Amino acid sequence: MLNAQSLPVTGHVQLSVLGQYWLMPDSSSEAYRLGAALAQATGLPAPTAAILAARGYADGALATAFLSPNLKTLPDPATLKSMPQAVERLAAAIRNQEKIAIFGDYDVDGTCATAILTRYLRQLGVQPLLYIPDRLTEGYGPTPGAMDKLKDMGTQLLVTVDTGTTAHAALNRAAELGMDVIVTDHHQPEGALPPAIAILNPHRYDDTSELQGLCGSGIAFYLLMALNRHLRKSGFFAGSREPNLIQLLDLVALATVADVMQLTGTNRVLVAKGLQQLATWQHRGLAALASVAGVKDDISATSLGFSLAPRLNAAGRIDSAQAALNLLLADDDGTAYPFAETLNALNQQRQTMEKTILAQARQQAEEIFTEDTLALVLHHTDWHPGIVGIVAARIKEQFNRPTFVLGTDSNGHLKGSGRSIHGLNLGAAVHAASETLLSGGGHAMAAGVTLEGPNLAAFRVKLNDALHQQLAARTEDAHLPLNYRLAPRLKVDAATSPAGLTQALCNAMQQLAPFGPGNPEPLLALQGVRVTFAKPVGATQEHLKLRLSDATGQTNLDAVCFGAMSSPLGPLLANSNGRALTLAVTAKPRTFNGKQLMDIHVKDAHEGI
Repeated sequence: MLNAQSLPVTGHVQLSVLGQYWLMPDSSSEAYRLGAALAQATGLPAPTAAILAARGYADGALATAFLSPNLKTLPDPATLKSMPQAVERLAAAIRNQEKIAIFGDYDVDGTCATAILTRYLRQLGVQPLLYIPDRLTEGYGPTPGAMDKLKDMGTQLLVTVDTGTTAHAALNRAAELGMDVIVTDHHQPEGALPPAIAILNPHRYDDTSELQGLCGSGIAFYLLMALNRHLRKSGFFAGSREPNLIQLLDLVALATVADVMQLTGTNRVLVAKGLQQLATWQHRGLAALASVAGVKDDISATSLGFSLAPRLNAAGRIDSAQAALNLLLADDDGTAYPFAETLNALNQQRQTMEKTILAQARQQAEEIFTEDTLALVLHHTDWHPGIVGIVAARIKEQFNRPTFVLGTDSNGHLKGSGRSIHGLNLGAAVHAASETLLSGGGHAMAAGVTLEGPNLAAFRVKLNDALHQQLAARTEDAHLPLNYRLAPRLKVDAATSPAGLTQALCNAMQQLAPFGPGNPEPLLALQGVRVTFAKPVGATQEHLKLRLSDATGQTNLDAVCFGAMSSPLGPLLANSNGRALTLAVTAKPRTFNGKQLMDIHVKDAHEGI
């Protein structure tokens, strides 16, 4: 059996029905022993305790703290480098009624961070100028031209959010214009820092805080934590009502999830408390958006990431981020709902565009793909640069190869995004191909590039060469065929039987929420399963409604497998003829008519485990 620590040394391991390596928990590991001890000490179900131990929370106190996120455990904002300078300058601007401007970004993190600062300042009677660049005509980050515009509007202090760390030309121009700048950002610096009163970025090389996991909105919120404390101590709020920072946590949670940050440590606390704040629906803009999205009853990181975030992102992708920002600043339903409807319509437009581009990109990929293909680089002049990243992710999932999808920008340059797979560093490959690019960068799993059209073939060659070199450096699986080496890994958290998947276990696993990177939803290997009922459901009949049992027939579980009939899972589950299978499932509790139930979703199946 393949465990979480190793790959096969000889021979081939049988892949799952969906072509994945299942990484099973190792019952001989120290984490497994610690999990058993934790279950004994706390009374948690053994699988839940095993998951906690495997994720680094084997100690009873650590497990208790993890299961009960508390704002009191947040690191002190003063640990961020240059926080005192940022607070002093911003506080002075507030007291002296200087003209403050906020420079944001067009994605969810950037618009949420802009709204966080704006909502706070407005409670102090300050009306900041707001500037979010256009994705297609201005691109990412501050520019010298934008600095000229802001100065012409009377800006004395500029605060950037989710951007600014590498904006040397823009911030040099701001200095020439006599405009002070505070940068709040979480992107990696490149060499020396630009001129600014303060640069709040936990990734700067001289920062010793433990806040590297924060997104841009998280950094903005930390600035307000420090500012609020400073204003309180200075007597600024004497005779007036102090802003309630907790009311901003729903925006912090939304941005953290949308920016795919690790939901551990500080972020776990911020998102957990942010979801609690969201549940009050005091934020009328988010309430309106959840309503039109049909997820107002699902307050979870999943609904933030898959329902609210795409609608907010759609504005910046294909139009202007202004509609998203307007919604995030709306205080009443009359203002909020029209913006929510606009965002919903833009998202539908984005989905239509995505569907068209995806079909064309899939056709291109099918024409050039062979089992020896390592990377796909696809391009069409008509593909919208704001959509290509989503399409790249879809193609990557289908072909299980690193994929770039490129459109053409307003300057006639090829511009697009790439997504990678387990074990291949796309950002490093882009760096290796830099001589073919106008610009490019990224990290292991995602990257972006801009290049001249004539360099497309050279980029494709350089990218593949770099990835082949990475693969050649991997010796532990060199004996396996390429499709086995590139097979996606599916980490199983615990194994149990149908009888072992009880309501109590389901409820206990839900205590680990919110789920996301660094703390994924627990995945169980349900062993010895017999499928006793399978029925296609849904408008397109592509989903399967299932009844699961065991060899005794005494346990019956209702489950669903979404998209089963458009994958190899459908035929297997519908025609298993009573033979034993191992299913990878998630289980989430819900209540219906006062009765507790389980939503069991089948993710994959295996006949060799």
